[in-house]
Amino acid sequence: MKKLFHRFNFLLIFVLCVAFTSCRTTNVAVPAERSLSARLEVKHDSAASVPIKGIPILAWYGVKEHTIERYRELKEAGIDHNLTFCRNADELASALDAAKAAGVKIFASCPELSWGEIGAAENIVNRFKHHPALAGYHIIDEPSRDQFLHWGELVRRIQTVDDKHFCYVNLIPSIHPDPDQSIYGTATYREYVQSFINEVPVPFLSFDVYPIRFNGVERILLDGFYENLEIISDEARNVGKPFWAFALTTPHAHFPIPTIADLRLQVFSSLAYGTQGIQYFTYWTGPPNGGLIFHDGPIDITGQKTPTWYTVQQMSREIKALSSVFLGAKVIKVEHITVNAEGENGSVPIGTTRFDFANRPAEAQIITKFTPANGTNAMVSFLKNGNRCYMVVINRNLEGGDNMSVIIEGGTGLQLIKKDGKAVPASSESSNQTVTPGDVLIYGWDIKKK
Repeated sequence: MKKLFHRFNFLLIFVLCVAFTSCRTTNVAVPAERSLSARLEVKHDSAASVPIKGIPILAWYGVKEHTIERYRELKEAGIDHNLTFCRNADELASALDAAKAAGVKIFASCPELSWGEIGAAENIVNRFKHHPALAGYHIIDEPSRDQFLHWGELVRRIQTVDDKHFCYVNLIPSIHPDPDQSIYGTATYREYVQSFINEVPVPFLSFDVYPIRFNGVERILLDGFYENLEIISDEARNVGKPFWAFALTTPHAHFPIPTIADLRLQVFSSLAYGTQGIQYFTYWTGPPNGGLIFHDGPIDITGQKTPTWYTVQQMSREIKALSSVFLGAKVIKVEHITVNAEGENGSVPIGTTRFDFANRPAEAQIITKFTPANGTNAMVSFLKNGNRCYMVVINRNLEGGDNMSVIIEGGTGLQLIKKDGKAVPASSESSNQTVTPGDVLIYGWDIKKK
């Protein structure tokens, strides 16, 4: 969908690598799990660096009016990184200065970078590489396989000029309007991802997929959403890199105005698969392009807040509050549950594995009972983060779907993680928990030292 923006000079891309990998300069410290959030700090020159707390959140097609007030408004929405496709280098300079004053990081983008001409890109890098609000450089959005060699060379040249900030490339999703594989330039989507990893030396993977559609009657979750997460998570884990994912915040065509349930389903599903950063598409509502009418984004086309802005703010607060669970977490296992009203197993999402409590990970033996009610559509993820483990349960139903009930019991030391990030003894709470559509239920426990 974003390709249409490129064709009409309405560039959209998302950059961000503030956690775990930033070309040898990012320090990440995940404190004791009982703190409310993890602290992430990007260091480049000096004390001018901006501290970022928790999972980084990026506004894709972000602030359009580069004033301190606008960047503070972005920060109030819980967003600490911005990607605006600036018209020229001077506009980029204004964006960086305003973002610095507001405590926001910028992913640099301007024609000299996006054209892919090495000399022009190097000039931009030399001009801005010492700016304290700079997070990294946006390179290209959704390249096909035959472009990897060129963009890989550009990334290498930029990193020789500035090895203290990352380069960012966003990949095509596996769910794509093109019905064949020609869009990828490879035989399979997995091969496309593997080829990118081998040829373009960026420190993290990123992909965008918007799985929720509205058919005029109800919301529909597209087949292939979880398969895309499976592939990206698997390939990122294989090479020891993090990955970043998206949530749709600006409706258009058959994409509905996002509810909090819509955002939760996208965001928590991605976090349960191990994503280390969340990107919103978009923050500022763009003009009509290519027959697409964009509307009701967090900031509308006239620059006013919409109800979506407050939905995004709520989602951002939940992400930050639960960062001590997800920031730095490694996936142990992700499986899915589909049980109909009669208690019979249905098909799990394409590309995924059915949940089997009897074969839960060795680290999860503290969980002694897990009984979902009939009519459950859910995913269950087991994560390890430092000396802690977590079980994450997500209701896969969309807005308008059923609540999910599940009975969970466990041994001494099992904790229920509240939405504000605080952990309480599971024994002090009901073992019968209800989860609304799209929402998450999290249990945590310390790993016993051998």
